Amino acid sequence: MFAAVLGLSILPICAVTALAQGEATSPIQLVFATELAPLSFEKAGEAKGILIDIAREVFAVRLEQPVVTTLYPWERAQQMVRSGEADGFITVATTERDSYANCGRIPVLRADLHPIIRPDSPQRTDIEAARNLADLRQFDIVSYFGNGWAKQNLAGHKVFYAQDFQSSLYGLAQGRGDLALGTTTSGAHYMREPDLAGKLVMLPLVVDTFEYVLCFSKNSPHAAKLSEFERVLEVMRMDGGYAPILQGYGMAADAVY
Repeated sequence: MFAAVLGLSILPICAVTALAQGEATSPIQLVFATELAPLSFEKAGEAKGILIDIAREVFAVRLEQPVVTTLYPWERAQQMVRSGEADGFITVATTERDSYANCGRIPVLRADLHPIIRPDSPQRTDIEAARNLADLRQFDIVSYFGNGWAKQNLAGHKVFYAQDFQSSLYGLAQGRGDLALGTTTSGAHYMREPDLAGKLVMLPLVVDTFEYVLCFSKNSPHAAKLSEFERVLEVMRMDGGYAPILQGYGMAADAVY
């Protein structure tokens, strides 16, 4: 394991979207990862991101259901859903998450997962020759704490863990490991940051496709609202509700979602 490059605030970043005072319905408490832009991140003290904006649009605007969206280190956020302290999150369903949460089947967003390497890596030719995830077993992979997909799919691989996804890319750029695995959303976003621009390359190989779905804790009193959420997602796909959210974060309106 290695130390994270960037520190995390010990205070959660939270945003409340609610109805008028006196509303009897208790807010849905959703938690998100602190450093997973453009999906979820902090900006000027506010929780922002595609997943957060979609959750607010569905629950607060279209279903008139108060919702609280809060940022935490990802491992802690998952523990909160596991214990029932938080109602849910939007993430990739895994066997472990299915054990304590009811996860939907209709994706909020889809994103292909690719290897990311240093352009001058001595392993580049061998990594580029890989045809699937199994072919990457010989290389050292940099991931991050709370990455449930990695825990489920990288058994047998040598994996180093950073504090969060952004820190994993900084670690890779500074020489830690041979590669990271990142999506066309968050991976591509951070690779454009000034401190990483030109230092990392995303390869064409697609090792998996992430489908981010809403998951409610099995202890949540709001668990029955999952079907309502997915019904409204389908409506948003038909009425153009996704386009302004995606465009607001620099993504094409016709992006795969």
